[in-house]
Amino acid sequence: MFGIKKKYDFYVGGPMRGYKNLNKAMFAMVAHILRTKGFTVWSPSEHDGYLKLSFAQCMTVDLNAVINQCRKIVLLPGWKDSLGANMEAFSAFACGKEAVEVVPNENNTDFDLEPLSLSEYRLPYQTGKTRQFNPHECDLDSFEPTR
Repeated sequence: MFGIKKKYDFYVGGPMRGYKNLNKAMFAMVAHILRTKGFTVWSPSEHDGYLKLSFAQCMTVDLNAVINQCRKIVLLPGWKDSLGANMEAFSAFACGKEAVEVVPNENNTDFDLEPLSLSEYRLPYQTGKTRQFNPHECDLDSFEPTR
């Protein structure tokens, strides 16, 4: 159903749930502008079959795209408040992908891309003290730096 065969320059990650029409306008604007600049784009909002899938099924497709099919991830405004987008961002970071954030103009008709450093990623949705770690500097069984 969602077999992704080709490689893409960008995966578009961002919040959907809780947004009007699943935030499709922002996803579409970013994908369109990136394509007009010659980039190839995988955007989950362009696949209506997602409406029939569970969150877990969507994340399986999305994370496969992030990890195996896309060179970079572009993150939409509000991504830090989205569980799915956090999972996508973390997966991209753990696999050594480049990440950029969309900074839209005041009319939401164009945007700038700002480099996003994920070298000290804060794990989302934790209570109490947040923990920073760099997965490139720790073993698989511990978040403590080993180098």
